[in-house]
Amino acid sequence: MSAEVPPSVEGSDDRGPVLAGASRLFRVLGAVPGHRDDALAVVNGLFGDLLADAGSSLALPMTIRADGDALPLDRAGLAHAIPQPTGHLVVLVHGLMSTESVWRFRGAPEKTYGTLLAHDHGVTPLTVRYNTGRHISTNGRELAHLLHELVAAWPVRVRELTLVGHSMGGLVVRSACHYAPRTRAPRGLDRFRRSWTAKTRRVVLIGVPNNGAPLESFVNLTSATLWALPIPATRLVGLGLDRRSAGIKDLRFGALRDADWIEQDPAARARPVGPRVQPLRRAHYLIIAGTLTTDPEHPLSQLVGDSLVTSRSASGLDEVTGEVLFPGATVQVFPKVSHLALANRPEVYDTIHRWWDAAGA
Repeated sequence: MSAEVPPSVEGSDDRGPVLAGASRLFRVLGAVPGHRDDALAVVNGLFGDLLADAGSSLALPMTIRADGDALPLDRAGLAHAIPQPTGHLVVLVHGLMSTESVWRFRGAPEKTYGTLLAHDHGVTPLTVRYNTGRHISTNGRELAHLLHELVAAWPVRVRELTLVGHSMGGLVVRSACHYAPRTRAPRGLDRFRRSWTAKTRRVVLIGVPNNGAPLESFVNLTSATLWALPIPATRLVGLGLDRRSAGIKDLRFGALRDADWIEQDPAARARPVGPRVQPLRRAHYLIIAGTLTTDPEHPLSQLVGDSLVTSRSASGLDEVTGEVLFPGATVQVFPKVSHLALANRPEVYDTIHRWWDAAGA
């Protein structure tokens, strides 16, 4: 379903030029046939926090989707939209400047990790689309709330929930797990306050900058590789670097909580001091990383990893403190698989498939 948005954005005070620039960028990118949703995702990744604050209709709302369409989070609406719901939900969350299209296999767009899991394990796959320019903690808190609503309104009893996050999406997943106990349950449904975290048995984190990613290289490389649109990539990079969104700034150290960015210096070279967000105690974790080289220990892989995230950051290994964020997790590194390819490669799915039953034992 394509986004319907007006051709311009109104802005005032010193935000006006940035809002106008976002509108112009969307018109340029959105003019490419078949890329309207992708264009809106790029604009939100670069300027989404400002668009949301200004109440712009360009700002993407967070929605849970099936087959590309946003789902109504009420029982009757879900029953109509999902003719054969199962009791096991798999929710896939995309990364920066992306949409759920990132999960589509090259040459076979009907195939994703979600559809394959539905076929092999009888789950119901859902996706999340959101404004990646907002703070990760803001998106995490909202995702926690939406999952409360989803589980409460699902037409059949939800027995299990599996979360899959790619890149920034993995950080949003981790933030949602952190905020779930602190998030208000839907009105009249207080009994569901902790239900979705209690039902979460598997978490798959794919190319996630758990310990952060260098901001400038992340913006440059994401802009250059994420969208193969017929415009100069430097134009996109320049706009992003001139006014980086809150979401992009959060990627520097993998900020998951409000406290990780409030009154913190976004240009600081050292991670803010404070407790780290812990994994869910009852869930099994699968950590997937990629490298550009055949040898993961090659100096180039140590420096740039999959082009955006190093394998050590993806695996949650803090090189300064030695802390391991995901003790007991299964970690798989894929040589010669780039950051974006991690979201849609057969060999990555094969690993998820093999791990699945062992994680559920």
